[in-house]
Amino acid sequence: MGNERAAYRWWVLANAFLIFVTAFGMGWTYIVMLVPQVLQDLGLALPDWGSLWAAISLGTVLFAIVGGVLGDRFGIRLSVGLGTIFMGTFLLLRGTATSFVSLYLWMLFFGLALAVTFSNVPKALGMWFPPAEFGLANGVTQAGYGVGAGLATVLTPLIVDAVGGWRPLTYVLGTATAALGMLWIITVKDRVVTTVQNAEQLGIGASLRRVLRVRDVWIVAGCYFLFLGGYIALIGYAPTYLVSVQGMSAPAAGVVLSIVMWVFVAGAFVVPTMSDRVGLRKAFYVPCMFATGMLIISGAFLVGVPLWAAAAVWGFAAGAAPIAFVIPLEMAGVGPALAGSALGVAVTAGYLGGFVGPLICSRLAEMSPVAGFAFGGVCYALSALLFLFIKETGPRVQEKLVEPVVNVTAS
Repeated sequence: MGNERAAYRWWVLANAFLIFVTAFGMGWTYIVMLVPQVLQDLGLALPDWGSLWAAISLGTVLFAIVGGVLGDRFGIRLSVGLGTIFMGTFLLLRGTATSFVSLYLWMLFFGLALAVTFSNVPKALGMWFPPAEFGLANGVTQAGYGVGAGLATVLTPLIVDAVGGWRPLTYVLGTATAALGMLWIITVKDRVVTTVQNAEQLGIGASLRRVLRVRDVWIVAGCYFLFLGGYIALIGYAPTYLVSVQGMSAPAAGVVLSIVMWVFVAGAFVVPTMSDRVGLRKAFYVPCMFATGMLIISGAFLVGVPLWAAAAVWGFAAGAAPIAFVIPLEMAGVGPALAGSALGVAVTAGYLGGFVGPLICSRLAEMSPVAGFAFGGVCYALSALLFLFIKETGPRVQEKLVEPVVNVTAS
């Protein structure tokens, strides 16, 4: 590894971490703690919230493939930087919403911008980090989401009145997010992978067609569909279940979710790093994500200390999730050069799950509240089982795949 890459990669990681803390963790999550205030301000009913919450996932579904391909074509500096700036801009505009339609549009557009950023941050890490550190880099970045979401669930109820309500708080987060996008554009550089023909040589359509021919891209997409669909459905329903079915107070339910988020931070650092050290991906993702699913299902029946303990182990085991973002960087036929396109496909599938998952969860909850809660756990477990069909890509086998994309010619 050259001296420039060795030193500079940590700056790239620090920027990615901050974006995931602020734009993803806080900018996406804070509003779930303010639903009553938002609905009252806009004169909306509780059923309207389901559509508004799903709008972010819908926007991501519509634009993730395009965002990933644009990242391969124009580089990580512009794709991540502008994506983050637009996330901040649409947060600022969200604070001006005066009706269901306007709030829906700004949440939808936030999802569009999120798609560009989310599809290309792992690609940026793959450009600057060696394969033996892919798990570490993506784990630290995903831990940023846990930090931001944990801060949002704890701090939002405490500071919203102090800053003047949900609109001023939205302006603060929007400004901070846009500033991080500008910092990325100013300080983060593109790095050309000279040993691999990249998307600029292939062209936008050809690069997408190339990754769609890789079987494991579709399997990873299925894993994303399941675990993101299960997560988004669960995070939207769990507080209601814990309060209305288990008889917990709203603050106590918030503590349970915050335990999950904060312990996830540790898990997202430790589990992918261990995967790097051992050199295998499936050996960590499969058992950890399956255990997460089982713990979620058991959490539907627990209260008090047993629930807190289950939440802690659940959060740590879920730290294996970033490994799914590493796999495309290591796939034969993809690699860092075409990772944006592959991740765009996978992220599209993931947020399609995030769009339909809450709808399925709500229907199940109407029939049986426990079934609605357990739905998230089943999705995690199925994601783990599907991952078994992916060809191992860890550092132990990378010497057999010296160049992930070799002799690629434009179609």
